[in-house]
Amino acid sequence: MHRHKVGGALLSERKPRYQIIIDHYTDQIGTGQLQAGDKLPTGPEIAEQFGVSAITVTNAMRQLEANGLIKRIKKAGTFVTERPEPLQLAQAESRSGAASDSDLAAPSSPLAVPVISLVMPFSETVGYEIFRGVEEECAKQGLYVTFHNSKYDDSVERSIIQKLTKDRVSGIIVYPVSSYKNIDVFSSLTIEGIPFALIDRNIEGLDAPLVISNNVEAGYNLASHLIKLGHSRIAFVCQSWKEAVSVSDRYKGYCNALIEAGIPPLPEWLINIEDIGTTTEYGELLADPAQEGEFMLSRLLSLDPAPTAAVVVNDYTATRLLKAALQAGVAVPEKLSITGFDNLSFTEHLEVPLTTIEQDFYSIGREAAKLVLAPERGQDSNNNKLVLSTKLIARQSTSVPPL
Repeated sequence: MHRHKVGGALLSERKPRYQIIIDHYTDQIGTGQLQAGDKLPTGPEIAEQFGVSAITVTNAMRQLEANGLIKRIKKAGTFVTERPEPLQLAQAESRSGAASDSDLAAPSSPLAVPVISLVMPFSETVGYEIFRGVEEECAKQGLYVTFHNSKYDDSVERSIIQKLTKDRVSGIIVYPVSSYKNIDVFSSLTIEGIPFALIDRNIEGLDAPLVISNNVEAGYNLASHLIKLGHSRIAFVCQSWKEAVSVSDRYKGYCNALIEAGIPPLPEWLINIEDIGTTTEYGELLADPAQEGEFMLSRLLSLDPAPTAAVVVNDYTATRLLKAALQAGVAVPEKLSITGFDNLSFTEHLEVPLTTIEQDFYSIGREAAKLVLAPERGQDSNNNKLVLSTKLIARQSTSVPPL
């Protein structure tokens, strides 16, 4: 049986890795090798010393802190507490020595379970590439991945995250419902010391690890593509301009391209479905894809002169507009060019294949997992945002404008 030698002791690989770290520091504190106030090595240093992942170190530190042997102070480090009484130390050693793999599943245990949870506002089918990127990266560390659908409902998102926090999962990756909801819940993850990362959109007011596509660049490339085809009246269509920073960034890129081409972006070219009226009316509209498409088309055609092209916020919304246009006899792209965003698999099989932006969803998931698995990286505000490039996919839904 292969054994490691750490700190002068022979350590069996059959013992859980987090337990090896717990036993090591419990012994050092108990024998006086580490005194009250002594600072422990950093997480990366401990990970390197024991040949384990950052998550394993975090698990061990949580248990040692729960045992009253150490105190973790944010931005300062981890320190040995005042020398425990013999009984307290014996109890800590007893809890430490009695730990087993089954303890990981106990909700009352402060030790995190070996699971990374992925929370997205849509099904795992749509987000499969994100899930695959997360899962394959976590598998390298021996961690499982669970999936949770928040259904574009911030109250569902809140309940899921609170439950995962209570269950002490090792980390959480969230595709937020909105950039402007649940800041208290996300802040609690930081306060509780649970590693987490966001994908696609940030939470306004919170400096959190984030993996995002270059939405400004993507919006710019879509508008530039239409301008090169000869369009000068180009609308920007979205459900809610304030839904997420990713959406406003796409709009910013769109505006940049128009301005660069000498075209002032007109306020009426921003078709914001949320502006239709009451919250109830907005919700009813989004619940009926056909009605949503008809509304967008009517808004576009009501403008004088009407736009000849539309940069649409995502593939689903673009598809609804495209279907409404064809149903109304508005030829695409002969009368109206339409672009989407995401390059979902169905877009190349539509009646008119959709010009869109391809995001690297697999890399988004993989890099988010890396941030969670190396939480010290995510805590570095200079290194906690990763922006990935996108790719323009030109298809038959865009062409030269009508004469």
